[in-house]
This record gives sequence, C-alpha cells and structure tokens, in this order.
Amino acid sequence: MTTTFALHPSASKTLIAHAVARLPQVQSALNAGKIFIGHGTTNIAVAQALLDMKVERPEQYVAGVVTGQVACVTNPASRKQPWCLEHGAALETDWLDFIKSFQSGDIFIKGANAVDPSGRVGILMANEYGGTIGQAIGTLKARGTEIIVPVGLEKLIPSCTEAQKGLGIDRTGIRLGLPVGYMVLDNITLVTEIESLKILYGIDAAMIGGGGVGGMEGAVILAADCPSEQQAHDLLHEIKKLNRQKPLLLDKTPCKDCLTPCDFVRK
Repeated sequence: MTTTFALHPSASKTLIAHAVARLPQVQSALNAGKIFIGHGTTNIAVAQALLDMKVERPEQYVAGVVTGQVACVTNPASRKQPWCLEHGAALETDWLDFIKSFQSGDIFIKGANAVDPSGRVGILMANEYGGTIGQAIGTLKARGTEIIVPVGLEKLIPSCTEAQKGLGIDRTGIRLGLPVGYMVLDNITLVTEIESLKILYGIDAAMIGGGGVGGMEGAVILAADCPSEQQAHDLLHEIKKLNRQKPLLLDKTPCKDCLTPCDFVRK
C-alpha cells in the first residue's frame, strides 16, 4: 500500500544519517579502515549516528550556513577540525594529511548545497582555495576513494551543471551573503531520503512535493510503497518521532566581523 508523509529538514537529516551509518561499506571502514566526515549540519547527524554520541556545540562543526536571511559562515575562530576516524576512533590530526593516507575501502563523507534529478550534487565554495572539497578532490579522484554525499531533497534543483555557470568568488557583484564558487560532483554515492528509506526499511519511495509553514518550511513530501499495512503503520510511527525534533539553530559570523561585507548591512 502507498503511504504519504512530510519530513522537515532536521528530521530528514537524522533519517539520512542513520542510513549512511547503516551502509555496509561505512561499517567496514568504521571497523577496519578510515572515514572522513566533513563539516555540515547533515554530517553532524552522521557523526552522531556512527559514534553514538551527542555534539553539544554544533556550530563548531559547521562552516557554510544559510541563516539570518543570508548564505554566510560560522565563526572560524571556534571551528574544529572535521572528523577523522580510524578503526572507529576520532583522531586529532590534520585532515588533509589524513586523507593522503587513504587506501581502498576508506570513505570520504561530504555534504552538499544542491542535488539534481541526474544524481549530481553542487557544493558552494566561499573559500578561495575551494574549501574542503576543493582541497581534497584531486587526492580522492586519484585514489578512487568512495565519496558519500548525504543530502536532503529540500536542496533539489533542476541542474547542478547549469547552476555553476557564471559563478565564482571574483565574478560576484552585488549580493546578500558571501561570494561563492561552485563545484559539481558526480560518480558519488548519493543518500537522500529516498535512498535512506530503501537502506533502512527496504521501502521504495518517491518525492511528490515540498515546502510548508509553521516549522515545516523546507519539508519534503514523500510517497512510500509499503508491502503491508503493518509496515506502513511502523514507518509512520518512525516518521512522527523524527518530526518531533527541533530545528537546528546556528549563529553566523557577526556582520561587523565579516571580511567580505555584503549588501545585507548596507544602508
């Protein structure tokens, strides 16, 4: 039978995170290899699911953030290194040195700002050197490292390839928020809500709508094909629990401390 439901973004992040943690290749790398988990709100949920812990200060593990009416960044002074896991333990190490030691079977987990119907993802880059993905992509592609991208369908756009045209830090003029470049990734392991329902429950699903108000802004509306009425009840029970989560609140860098002021504060 078909059942329909909506997930708000924080609920989707948790669903996706548990699916990523369940992937066989992730479990194998967790037990006997290396995993890199980049900054980002969905990646915080992934780290929590993998390490069975609570991140008390999420702003320390987020770089780019869309909040306060603009696309901006968190305070870099309080930001911590991304997670570098070896045999399930978090290491205190430079992340670039860490991925240079990657071997077959190791995993690189990176969030995205956009996903399109072809399965490509887009990543905004406010750092002039390309940020995490810009500095890592050569090593990852040369090694053939599996890149897992957990991303909610709230970020669905028509085409990531088209989106990158005309973008670049030095090509941006009047703006609200930071100037950005753009990188498109394909040949990745994509995990959205749809893949997550398949991984966790063996259920096929499709996106049928989106949006909302009253706390459901950015919601994804899905239709799931459940083999039985009981499985539909069980799934909706889990969905209701996920939707009880509160939205994640993060502060961006204060405008007075911004090194690239935008028109958001211009009088």
